[in-house]
Amino acid sequence: MAGIALPEQGRAHATGYPPIDMSWCFPDPDTSLPIYLLVSAPLDRNQFEPHDLHWSLGWEVHSNVWRHVNVLQHDRPDQPAPNPRLVFWGPLTKMNDNGASETKQIPLAVMKLATRKRIEELAWTVPVLYPNGWWNCQDWLLDLFERMRAEGLITEQKVQEAVRDAREGKACSCGIPAFELLTLISIE
Repeated sequence: MAGIALPEQGRAHATGYPPIDMSWCFPDPDTSLPIYLLVSAPLDRNQFEPHDLHWSLGWEVHSNVWRHVNVLQHDRPDQPAPNPRLVFWGPLTKMNDNGASETKQIPLAVMKLATRKRIEELAWTVPVLYPNGWWNCQDWLLDLFERMRAEGLITEQKVQEAVRDAREGKACSCGIPAFELLTLISIE
C-alpha cells in the first residue's frame, strides 16, 4: 500500500494510549525560541543507514523539557494491521528525555510562539503513509518543511542546509559544537 495515507495519521484503530504530553505542566512560552531539526543517534554507531535515523522538529520550552513535532513508531501485539506503523499523535512535550544527550541539534530558526503554533497546525495536515519499507519519519518531516516553506515560515536554503547536515551527520550535540554551527536566523 505504498503511497497511501493511513486514516487519522495512523491514530485510527491504534490500541493503547498515546504518549504522555507534559504541555499542561510546561506550556510553550510566549517568547521567541530556537527550533531545531533533531536527529537521534543510531543504536549502533558503527553500522547504520542515515535514512534509518529518527528525525524530529523540536524546541526547548523549559530546561531539559522539549516540545516535539514528529511521527513515532507504534507497535503493539493487540493492534490491528498495519502493525507496526508510524503515528502522528500531535505535538508532544517531553521532560527528562534520556536520549536527548545523544540527539544532534541542527538549528533552523528562531521563532515566536504564534509561528510555532502555526507549525503545529500544519503538522496536523501532513499525511502518515502505510508502512512500505522505505517511507519514514524523515519523509514526514520533509513534507512538513515543504508546507512551512510554502507559508514563508522557513527558507528553502535553510531547509536544504539542515537536511544536508542531518544526512552528513553535521550537527551540535548538547550545545557542544561538532562543527561550525549554522547561523540561527529569525524570519519574523
